[in-house]
Parts: sequence; structure tokens; C-alpha cells
Amino acid sequence: MTKNKTKKSVARRVFRILKIFLFCTAGILLIGGGSFLYYYKTHYITATLDNIQQNEITDILSRPDCGWYQLYSYYLQPEKELTADEKYIETTDADGYQYRLSLLEFNIKDYAARPLDAAAKKNIETVLQQFSNTKSKVIIRFLYDWDGQGMANEPSQIKWIKKHMTQAAALLNKYKDCIYTTQGIFVGSWAEMHDSKYLSDTEMTTLLLHFASVTDSSIYLAVRTPAQYRTIFNELEKHPKRYEKYNISAETLKKRLGLFNDGMLGSVSDVGTYHDADLAASSKEKRAIRKKELDFQNQLALRVPNGGEVIHDNPINDTDSAIASLSKMHISYLNQMYDEEVINKWKQSTYRNKNSLYDGFSTYDYITAHLGARFVLKDCSLSYEPFQEGDATGSITLENVGFSNLYHTKDFTLTLINKETDTTHTLLSSKKDTAINPCHWDAGTAVALPFSFSPFSLEDGVYYLTANLKDSATGEQISFANDSYDDSLGGYCLGKITIQR
Repeated sequence: MTKNKTKKSVARRVFRILKIFLFCTAGILLIGGGSFLYYYKTHYITATLDNIQQNEITDILSRPDCGWYQLYSYYLQPEKELTADEKYIETTDADGYQYRLSLLEFNIKDYAARPLDAAAKKNIETVLQQFSNTKSKVIIRFLYDWDGQGMANEPSQIKWIKKHMTQAAALLNKYKDCIYTTQGIFVGSWAEMHDSKYLSDTEMTTLLLHFASVTDSSIYLAVRTPAQYRTIFNELEKHPKRYEKYNISAETLKKRLGLFNDGMLGSVSDVGTYHDADLAASSKEKRAIRKKELDFQNQLALRVPNGGEVIHDNPINDTDSAIASLSKMHISYLNQMYDEEVINKWKQSTYRNKNSLYDGFSTYDYITAHLGARFVLKDCSLSYEPFQEGDATGSITLENVGFSNLYHTKDFTLTLINKETDTTHTLLSSKKDTAINPCHWDAGTAVALPFSFSPFSLEDGVYYLTANLKDSATGEQISFANDSYDDSLGGYCLGKITIQR
């Protein structure tokens, strides 16, 4: 009897222990399973991209800071106000082309031996004020001559030119946001820096530096020829003390000084623009010098504007040659009316390239579409795996198919937009990240922009990957050459990213 009780007692204890063991094991499994389910639920998340095909379009986009310009010439006279007709502005041409640039010439011949008076300054400001209310930025040129008589019409003393520069600069600085660039240093026939008393190395450099010193650092300057450009920097290097009062370093000046060319494509030397080509003995030497000067501009004009007028119908401005040269010089603006013979030839000529969307277009339409910067969104990608440590990563690719770059600040953003929840998440912003600079999206090159985000920070749903490029000064949307613009998103849609747990 005692043995049986002992056996039963032992059995009960074993059973209790087994019961506790099983209970604990079940608890552990339950807790572990719950933890696993919780971990799985919170860490298993997918982020997948559904690309939207990006189709390039050939439309003539209304892009700021580039294109065909119209010319306005103002003759400033003492104590005389400009008339209403003289102040009239056209915003579009007969075909509906919207002007985004206008060249303003201010003839101050009557002030060759005196300061600008109140009437002259008021007239300049009135014109600048009017243009600041349009979509057209302005190219500025001050001059003393319209008749090809630069030496006869310009001041007899350099002090008057400096005085006029200082007076004009006070007005230009006030309207700096509407100025695309300036041309010349006031002297020479048509202010084109030839036929002048002031083109010695010293005087030319002095006038350029004086104008640079009195104008805002955001305002671009331009000289007429590559040789003049090089001369100015050689002077600064050789004689720094001679110009130290202007307090402008060569590096600072390089950020502002470009070129303008009113003999463009007119001959192998661009009608004397590349003087050495005219002096060369053989056709081969002339072509070699032209190539060297175009190579020089190919580097220079990535960071500063270049433009002007085409002249003289000749083989150099035939379709293929013209397009190759305009592209290499990075031309962003041309005179719409001069030379009409060349312009009409382009309108009547056909661009041929079987690999191009523009095959069969007129040469004129091709050039119109490519003056300045023209961006095409090409592709986007995304990489993310469930349980991945770190963010989802991706990139978008765009290409600048235009002749030139942007030169004034623009704002680029890449965003994720959830239309259901009305939330927007910014992935890239050129305002916040100086490494993203639309002015460095060089002509003829593709740019990859990487981005990243944490899927855990986003709610489940569909997000639209949207690109925007805007003018910093006006907030105007700058068109990409794509058909993916979505009004409801207010930008160009590259794809849809789905976040799901």
C-alpha cells in the first residue's frame, strides 16, 4: 500500500513537471511565433516600380532664356522721352512663336561728351520695367554708333565711357532678374568691338573690368571674339597690379564672361571673328584655325552664354555644317531677322537623319527646337527587396539634346505623390542639394540622378514618381521634351511606385 502511494505520488509529480514543460514550451512557441508574425508583418514590405514609357516630342517648347530674339533699338536724346511707338513690345511673331529673348540696343551717341541725363536714365528704366513684365528676358547692348563709324562717334575720352557704364549699371542691377546677358563694352562700330580707339590690350581690359565691377555679379558679360577673350585674361595674368583696383579675380571673371558673334557662319573665319583664319595661306590652314576656335567655344560656352547673328548665304551655313557649328559653339540665341537670306534658306531646306525624330523637318524648325537647353526624360529604375537593410535606391536619367546649357538658376525636384492621401515626399531638390545643378546638365550628354527613400516611412499605396524643372525667379514650369506631363500631378510622371506590407 505504501509502495503504491509512493508510485502514484511520483507519477503525479512527473505529470506536473511534464505539464509545466509543455505549457512553457507552448508559451515559448506562442511568443516566438507571435514575434515572428510581428516581425514579418512589420518588416516584409515591397516597393515596386511600374515605369511609364517616356516618349520624346518634337514640339517647339516655350523655354525661357533661349531661342530667336527680336531687336529693339532706342535712340536716347537729351531731355527727350521715348514715344509710345518706340516703347511698343511684341510678345509673339506672326506664326505665334513666343519670344523669350529680346536684344535692347541703347544708342547714347548724343552723350559722348557728357553724362546721361535724367531723361536718358528714365527711358532706360521704362524699357527695362516693361520687359520685366513680359516672359522675354533681355540682352543688353549700349553703343555710340549705328552707322559703322565707331571711331568718329564714340567719346574722345575713356572717362565718359566709364561714367556711362557706371550710370547704366545702376539701372541694370535693379532689373538684373530679367537680363540674360550683355554684349560688348560700349565701343566700336555697332558696339561690336572693332573700329574703335579703345581696343588696345590695356584699354579693352580696363573697360571690361570697369563694367564688371559696377554691374551685379549675376549679370553676364560678353566680348566679340575669342581672341579678345584670351587677351583680357592674358592682361590680368601679366599685369595684375594694373587692374587690382577693380578687385575682380580671373576666376570670378571666368564665371561671367562669354561671347557674342554677329558674323556667325558667314565664312570660314565667321567674317573676321577668327582673324587668324583670314591670314592663313591655305584652305586647310583656315579650316584648322576655325576648328580650333570652335573647340575653344565648345568648352567655354558650357558655362557662359554664346549667341548672335548668322550672315551671308554660303556653304558653311548649309544645313549639316550649320547644325554642327551651332551645336559645338553651344548657341542659345539668334537674331530672327538677320540675315534673312540665311534664315529663308533654312526654312526652305530639309533636315535629313533617319535616326532622328526630326528627319524631314525644315532646318529652321530643327534649329528652333535646339537653341538653348532642351531636356528629355529617358528612364528610371528602382531596387528594393523585402527584409532589405537600408533604403530603396533608384535613379532617373535625362539628356540635354539642345545646343547649349542653362546659365541662370533653375530648380529641379523629384517627388513621390500619393493622390489618394494627397501627400507628397520630396526625393531630390536642387534647392537643398548643391550637387544637383541643372546648369551642369551639359549639352549633348545624359545625366543620371540617384535617389533613395525608406519604404517603412511611407503608407501602403501607389505613389507617382514626378519630375519638375522650374525657373527660380518666376516659378514658371520649364517643359521637358516628353509627352508624360500630368496636369493632376503638376509635373512629368516617370512611373508608379507601389508600397505594400
